[in-house]
Amino acid sequence: MKIKRYMGKDTQEALLKVKMDLGNNAIILNTKKVRQKGIKKYFTSPMIEVMAAIDDESGKIRERELTKIAPVSENLNSYKTNSSQKEGKFTDLENKVNNIENILDKIMDAVNPDNKNNNNNKEDEKQLPQIFQLLYNNLIKNEVEQDIAKDIIKQVEKRSNPRDINDATIVMHSVISSLLGKSEPINFRTDGKPTVILFVGPTGVGKTTTLAKLAASFMLTDNKKIGLITADTYRISAVDQLKTYAEILGIPITVAYSVLEIQNEIDKYSDKDVILIDTAGCSYKDKLKFEELKMLVEICKADDVFLVLSTTVSSRNCKDIISNYSFIPNYKLIFTKVDETSVYGSILNTKCFSNKNLSYITNGQNVPDDIEIANVDKLSKNLLGHNT
Repeated sequence: MKIKRYMGKDTQEALLKVKMDLGNNAIILNTKKVRQKGIKKYFTSPMIEVMAAIDDESGKIRERELTKIAPVSENLNSYKTNSSQKEGKFTDLENKVNNIENILDKIMDAVNPDNKNNNNNKEDEKQLPQIFQLLYNNLIKNEVEQDIAKDIIKQVEKRSNPRDINDATIVMHSVISSLLGKSEPINFRTDGKPTVILFVGPTGVGKTTTLAKLAASFMLTDNKKIGLITADTYRISAVDQLKTYAEILGIPITVAYSVLEIQNEIDKYSDKDVILIDTAGCSYKDKLKFEELKMLVEICKADDVFLVLSTTVSSRNCKDIISNYSFIPNYKLIFTKVDETSVYGSILNTKCFSNKNLSYITNGQNVPDDIEIANVDKLSKNLLGHNT
């Protein structure tokens, strides 16, 4: 969204400048009288300041139009003659038209009362203030689900001034932050027993790398004793990858070749502070793997379960994934590959679909650097269109 200010000796002059610069799609946000600075100018008539906005797409179209036509010199003096009289006549005409429209609406409602509710719904859609429409469009560009975006704008409408874009933006930031909720990282046990953490999720989202990042962080930053278990025996490369990380970090690792071996492997690490368990990636269409995963979740009784998802996942696939992992009573969300996308709508969509807490996000392949607790403020600003 592009916002600019324009000055004119009267309203028509300022509006003409807006139209010539931004085009017919410009939205007028605010109009006010402004005194010019300086002693000499203090006694002159105040200028009219108009604040106007245009969304990014319309702005680009306008720029292309301006490059195709020759520059035209502005001649505003002709618009000053009888401007106040013209404004008065225009206002009178506008009032008469509005009165006619109201009379016609009442006649239509009386003739066909069944369509009254439908007409009201259409009017509500048409009468969405332009500032809110811009904010709504920005959510859609960020790939926020349409229904979620509409609910956000409804809340913003109730709590903000439709003529003040700064107020609306602040309220919208608050609404999005509230929907994202407070991030919840891992809570370590304090009873002397190891904290058991299970990682689940679709194939290819980066579970193994994420697990290694957290293992390194807990060991280097929190001074925890770590044990690793991998149950992902479907992919030899996954076992080898985690073994490589374990050797570099000097962390012990064991392999559970069946679901029933999980508890024995957990018992071997009774002297550790944290046990991290990697699982095979499950496509939501693979019923056999999901049955094994259900048994695994039940047997290991993990203190924390993390559903690892990629921020590049589509909204439709996201719904399917959330539905298929609903057998897990409680889990937290980790989002990977944040560095591979410029929009974070999938994070907000998933949070709303699942109603589970955000925990961590990863933004690269470096171990252990490219992982952090999800920053709700930064995510909210990104969804507003502010790159941070």
